[in-house]
Amino acid sequence: MAAYPDVICAPVLPMTATPPSTKARTRTYDIPAALFVVAWLIGLFHSRHPGEFGFGHGFEMATIARNLLQHGAFADPFAPALTGPTAVVPPLYPILLAGLIKIFGWPLPAALILNIAANALTAGLLPLLALAFYNDARPGIFAGVFWILAMPLMPEWDVSITIFCQVLGCVITARTFARRGAGRHAGFAGVLAGIISLLNPLATLPFLAWIVFLLASRAVSRKDAVRYATIVILGLVLCNLPWILRNYRIWHALVLRTNFGMTVYSSNNDCAESSLGKSGQNGCYQQTHPVASDSEVRLIQTLGEVQYDRQRTSDTFAWIRSHPSRFAKLTASRVVEFWFPTETISGAPLYSVWAATLLSSLGLIFMFLRRQAVAWFVLAVWAVYPLAYYIVVSSDRYRFPILWTSLLPAGYCLALLLARIQPARP
Repeated sequence: MAAYPDVICAPVLPMTATPPSTKARTRTYDIPAALFVVAWLIGLFHSRHPGEFGFGHGFEMATIARNLLQHGAFADPFAPALTGPTAVVPPLYPILLAGLIKIFGWPLPAALILNIAANALTAGLLPLLALAFYNDARPGIFAGVFWILAMPLMPEWDVSITIFCQVLGCVITARTFARRGAGRHAGFAGVLAGIISLLNPLATLPFLAWIVFLLASRAVSRKDAVRYATIVILGLVLCNLPWILRNYRIWHALVLRTNFGMTVYSSNNDCAESSLGKSGQNGCYQQTHPVASDSEVRLIQTLGEVQYDRQRTSDTFAWIRSHPSRFAKLTASRVVEFWFPTETISGAPLYSVWAATLLSSLGLIFMFLRRQAVAWFVLAVWAVYPLAYYIVVSSDRYRFPILWTSLLPAGYCLALLLARIQPARP
């Protein structure tokens, strides 16, 4: 393997390689700090036009947050329509927004700062996560730069907080996995998984896949692996238990979210287009989604949210069976648009996401050729996580929770290419 110049730490090596020197480690922490500062400043620059961010009708998390304060109820996500108790969105971020409203009177400034801070921390953590991936921080430096170019600024949604929790969880679990007190560390990993699931249940999949990768790739006995995994799952379940019990008490059904039916129905019908923006432009989204459709709101009020979700899911699959070619065409377009989004609601420049996706594909090939075990983790996430988004309207917001799994292979690719073109040193 070609050696890198001694810029930040040791060359890209297998995960079992000798750790970098103390001096290299110290220097490694300078780069995360620099990435954090740059990301913070750029985030502040992008936030100079607060009118671009929405907390009004159509942003269910913010609407529920206001209802929590005004009425003490996690309800009516499509206000002013009164649809009652809801599980359309996970509970944690609306509760956080409600706290910001209570403290500051209006969530926008505080939510913006929180969003910017999460993005900046993510940028700083990527070199540390690269150490866990490759035992080399340099791919993470490139990943951090890509993240700064692509990072979303959506204080009305949980995206940035969710991504920060994912990356932080991966860094912490990688560093504590083989230490003493494994049960305590596993419990902390389970709580992190629970927090992520209460922000975005689907975003828990990459973190759990990372736990599986650690269990499979590190030298641990089967007994210890089973115990660690059991504690993680137990922590995840216990974090979600109050939310599950609340939903069961209301609807007598075990549910985490009730938005799949309305989303998949508004995405697959006679007027649907591949993306959210296009469906909004032709009026289809307004006709088929309760956020803008009076008829859909009335149906929720009649059936209740859980039954409505099941009804619309059934209606969608009936439509798919009767329109297979139309569904296949929509799905094919959405597969492409997931990886190469054509519309942005996050304010992120799309060229950076496209570049990261292209470079990460090449980087993943290099990872397999160089027998980097973490390549299997990346491939598994890419194969499983997007499946739910291939059958609903595309949006760049859906891509971000696994963008970091593209940024690191993209950084790996650039680090290898840079090593090739630099003059050889003795």
